Amino acid sequence: MSSSTVNSTSPILNLTLVAISSVLLLIWPISNTIALRNGLLIVGCILALILFQRFSKTSSLFALYRFLPISLGLGMFIWVLLHFLLFSQDPILQLHELGSTWKRSFLAFLIGGATGLVLRKRPNQANFLWLGIYVSFLFLLGDYLIVAMQTGQIFMPRYYFVSPFGNKINTVIMGIIFISAVCGAAAFQYQQISLSKMKISWGLSAFWLSGVLLILFSYTTIIDTRNGIGIASILLLAWIITILLTKLRSIKNRLGSNFNVSYWKSLLVIVLPLLVLLFFIQGHLQINRGWNHFFEDLQIATQIDRYPQWQNTPQLGYPKTASGEMVYPNNYERAAWATAGIDSIAKNPLGFGLLEHSLERVIKQSYPNATIKSAHSAWVDYGLAFGIPGLVFTLGSLLCIIGIAFRQIRTSTSPAPQIAIWVALGLLLTFTVAEVSSKHSIEILFFCIALLSAMIFPSTDSA
Repeated sequence: MSSSTVNSTSPILNLTLVAISSVLLLIWPISNTIALRNGLLIVGCILALILFQRFSKTSSLFALYRFLPISLGLGMFIWVLLHFLLFSQDPILQLHELGSTWKRSFLAFLIGGATGLVLRKRPNQANFLWLGIYVSFLFLLGDYLIVAMQTGQIFMPRYYFVSPFGNKINTVIMGIIFISAVCGAAAFQYQQISLSKMKISWGLSAFWLSGVLLILFSYTTIIDTRNGIGIASILLLAWIITILLTKLRSIKNRLGSNFNVSYWKSLLVIVLPLLVLLFFIQGHLQINRGWNHFFEDLQIATQIDRYPQWQNTPQLGYPKTASGEMVYPNNYERAAWATAGIDSIAKNPLGFGLLEHSLERVIKQSYPNATIKSAHSAWVDYGLAFGIPGLVFTLGSLLCIIGIAFRQIRTSTSPAPQIAIWVALGLLLTFTVAEVSSKHSIEILFFCIALLSAMIFPSTDSA
């Protein structure tokens, strides 16, 4: 193929990769899309390999491989294979996961890396990825409205079982990716406007704001999820603080007689998101009583030997708080299971080898009567599966992304570093408190690791 042909087809290749990634983000949370997902992963992988081959003609592909976040991600796949060959405790089930979840995760990793290289030069096209998530939530909203009209109910606690997303987990992880990406992109845009390097894009801002509102509505009303609203609140409050700190000096200079239009716009950008967030938090607190004595529940739950009810709550019941009120079941179980899981990681530092239900096997060594299957914290379950090395590779890649992106912020004219920081933080928080440690959640995780790593990959090969 001639160089002119390569150049003429490159835009098509780039746009196709972005489109495939957008559709993957659209269908990942939706039930019964496995066939389409597999087809897109295969086609996307082929296109990714073509892009890598072309990338190697102008840059060092080896430099990309040795870029620390990428090399740590690749190291995780190598560790999974080595664990199967050397330390497997259930080779049949582990081989099944290798041929399903880990195979798809590797394909997603390649596609994410290739898409990230495209977005490195065209960072504004990242909005097409977030559009995929936006459409998936519109699909969820449409289904919810139909069911609400049929039943005459606005709040349906068990709706998530029959929703297109199939569970709360999908709602949480996809919504947080959207919100964190918007936080990064909006922070960059606001900073550029403050430096008079950019004018506000009202259309893009409307897209971001409507997406965040849609997701917050989903978290508080469609799918009642404390994980979602809790992480979203942390991210949005952090964004507000970031913008406030950015503008403090400017606001101080305008105090007194200089209350101009620019000042009021700056104030509105800070106050409006805060009011919106408080509105949704207030509505969520009225519906979900799990926050009533949240910290007291956690204090009891972490004392797993003093309060052993977590081992079999249907048989042993639940402990009570100092006021005599029963702990909130969800708070107590998740915190106690996570505590027991962390204790089990210390006793099994190489991991059991299975993403699903490793805790169920490992916990019997210390608590023979325990009937739990999952810690309901993805990092704990992940550590139980592939031990401390697995956590080092995966957590290390996300932390490296944040560290490298922070160093790039001051000199970068692209939103990529800020997007990388916020999305990586969103993933770290989500995998801490949500049960997203298996199946397509792992695909999404490694897609994002490769995507963010490639987006902040330095232009020179000196990296």
